[in-house]
Amino acid sequence: MKQQKRKIEIAIVILVILVIICILLIYGLKKGDSVVEQNNNQLEGDDLTIEYTVERLKDPVKFFSVEKCIQKNIDESFKAKDMTLLEGERIYSFAVYGTDENQKDTYFIVRVDMENSTFRIEELHNSVDDIKQIDLATNLKQIQENEKNAFEFINMRDEDTCRMYLRHFTQMELENPKEAYSKIEEEYRKERFPTFDEYQEYIEKCKQIIEEGILAKYLVNYHDDYVEYILVDNYDNYYTFKASAVLDYTVMLDNYTIKLENYEENYKKLTNEKKVQANVYLFLKMINTKDDRHAYELLNEVFKSNNFATLEEFKEFIQNNFFSYNLDTQEANIREEGNYYIYETTIKESSSSAAESKKLTVIMQLKEGTDFVMSFNIE
Repeated sequence: MKQQKRKIEIAIVILVILVIICILLIYGLKKGDSVVEQNNNQLEGDDLTIEYTVERLKDPVKFFSVEKCIQKNIDESFKAKDMTLLEGERIYSFAVYGTDENQKDTYFIVRVDMENSTFRIEELHNSVDDIKQIDLATNLKQIQENEKNAFEFINMRDEDTCRMYLRHFTQMELENPKEAYSKIEEEYRKERFPTFDEYQEYIEKCKQIIEEGILAKYLVNYHDDYVEYILVDNYDNYYTFKASAVLDYTVMLDNYTIKLENYEENYKKLTNEKKVQANVYLFLKMINTKDDRHAYELLNEVFKSNNFATLEEFKEFIQNNFFSYNLDTQEANIREEGNYYIYETTIKESSSSAAESKKLTVIMQLKEGTDFVMSFNIE
C-alpha cells in the first residue's frame, strides 16, 4: 500500500514539473513571437534564450517606403543606404542607415504596424556607428493611430526599380567616381578599367551621355541570392546590376567585355554576314563607350603598324574622326572578297534626319570561334 502511494506521489511531482516546463515554453515563445528571422541575436528572459536573425532588406518597395517616411517626417534630405528587417507577426522593425545633406552618417529604427498602417521612428543620434549594432528586438504589440503616423507603401514596379538603379549609379559616377568605381564588378573592372585613372577618363569623355542617359529597355532575373537587372539606355549602353540587397550591388557597364555564357554558341549559329555585322556593332560599341584599348586590339597588325603605331595615336584619330556617339544606320552593304568581308555603312551622330553623317568601310577577316581582325576607313 505504501509503495503504491509512493508511486502516485512521484507521478504527481513529474506531472507538475511537466506543466511548469510547458508554461515556461509557452511564455517564452509568446515573448519572442515577433522576432524570428536571420542574423544571430538573442532574446533572454525567464531562463529561456530564443535566437533570432535579422535580414538585409531585398524588397525595394519596403526600402523606399521607409526612406520616404523618414524624409517626410524627419529630414527631407535623408538618403537611405542600407536597411535590415525584423519581421514580426504584426510589427515590422527596420534598422536604417543613411546620410543627410552634409553626408553625415545617420541611423534610425522605424517600426511599422502592418495591420494599422502606422509607424514609429526612433532616432539613434550618436549611439551607434554601424547598422549591425542596432538591436531590433521588441515586445511592442501595436502602434496606435494618430494624425501624424499613417504609413504608406509606395507603388514601385520593376521598371521603376530599374530606373532607380540607373539613376543611382550614373549620379554616383558624376558626383563620387571613387565610390562608383568600387561598385564595378571586380573581374570586369580588372579587364575594362584596370586603373581608376582609366575610369575617370571614361567618365570625362562620356559625361554628356551619362547625364542624358535614360532607361529604354530592361530585364529582371530573380535568383536565390541576388536579383539581376539588365538595363539598356537611350544610347544603347548596357548596364548589368547584381543586387544582393537594395542598393548593395555590383555593376558591369557593357555586354561584351565579359561575354555571356551562351554568346559563343549563339555566334556560331549566325551566317558569316551576320557575324560581320555583329562584330562591326561590337567595334562601334567600344568607340561609343570610349573603350579605345579594346577597339585597338581588334585591328589587323599590318594596318595597325602602318596607321597607329601606338594606342595614343589611335585614340587621337578616333577623337578627331568619329562622333561622340556613332549610330550605325544598319543599311550596310556587305560583300565577300576572297578571305575578307567588306562592310560599308553610314554612321550618324543621332537618328535625326539633320544629323551629320560619315561613310564607314570595314574590311574584316573572320577567325576561329568568335575571333576576328579588321581594318577600316572613315570619311
